[in-house]
Amino acid sequence: MATIIEGLTAAQCWTCGSFYGLFIGETVSLDTGDRVPKLRPPLGNPDTEERAWLLASERLEIVYEEAVEYAEAARCDAPFKPSEQMAAKVLDQGAGMVSAPVRVMVPGRASRRTTASVVCRVSAAVPHPGSFIRGPGEGLLIASPEMAVLQLALKMPLPKLAELVSELCSTYYYGLVEASQMSRGAEGLRAEVALRAQALGNRPVPVSCLRAMARFGAQSADSRAGRAMARAVRYAVDGSASPMETALALMLSLPKSVGGYGLPKPQMNRIVPVDAEAGRVRVADLFWPEAQVAVEYDSDAFHAKGEKLRLDALRRNQLESCSVTVLTATAQHLSSLAALDELAGQIARALGRSFHRNRLASASERAGLLASLKQRSIEGLR
Repeated sequence: MATIIEGLTAAQCWTCGSFYGLFIGETVSLDTGDRVPKLRPPLGNPDTEERAWLLASERLEIVYEEAVEYAEAARCDAPFKPSEQMAAKVLDQGAGMVSAPVRVMVPGRASRRTTASVVCRVSAAVPHPGSFIRGPGEGLLIASPEMAVLQLALKMPLPKLAELVSELCSTYYYGLVEASQMSRGAEGLRAEVALRAQALGNRPVPVSCLRAMARFGAQSADSRAGRAMARAVRYAVDGSASPMETALALMLSLPKSVGGYGLPKPQMNRIVPVDAEAGRVRVADLFWPEAQVAVEYDSDAFHAKGEKLRLDALRRNQLESCSVTVLTATAQHLSSLAALDELAGQIARALGRSFHRNRLASASERAGLLASLKQRSIEGLR
């Protein structure tokens, strides 16, 4: 009998770094005993997506014995009680990035157990192949990234679900880092060091990709959750390297009805050949290949030093020499709606699209969406 982690807890597992080893396997060869060299992150897409698909396509075929037992327990209304010890193991390995109570799925009401550390959700549906990944311990399964998205599809609005899909298909993850902050006490202001979640990178392989999300979701295409998942996948992006890249791409491409600009979805971190003879390439942060338009996101534009400015100019010149139109986005565009409106208009014109601000959602709706997308997708989710 297994404990099966689901929904929000599974999403917390896969968007942090603590469970990543379950995807990339052993660090020591089981055949030779030698250490396996660490994978280097791909330079960009399509290599990143292809590597993610190579791993995902294999595990999407797997049906674990415990999943078969779960389906049988659902059919016979047999007990399938989760283990609090397994839930505690997940919390321990999560190291502050997985919160209590741990969400688990059970096949019937007879198996429910609700404590301070465990909350059960009844699901009698037969799990599809690829629904689970074996956890860090015997008798522990965790809903796969794709399954976690399906389970949360009706609990999250479209923009946040698309953001979650993008995070799971990205090369960054979240971890706790020390950060200084000021607090006021009886003796006045004093500096303190606290832990906070922060995006880190680079993962050599994303834990999923849009192709895997679409394939898994297609198995539930007739359900409300499956349709919500498919819509989120349509707007999500593969291979983003930072939360701000994700927020920018989603703001540009989400439909106007939810506060986005309704532009075509860009490809993220796309490898662009700039000198075929020398084999030289550059990576464009956001790229529309049909129109040969690139947007470079530079979070340090206002604080850049001479050498960085020189390298940025060199990269821009190389892209422009290949007839690529290059626009620059900065942190200001993601903190000022007026600046972002202007950038969206410039991109639309470069893509040959019309752009009318009076046809967008209200400024308050657009500002609300921008503020939401600058937060982690599952932040505040219960």
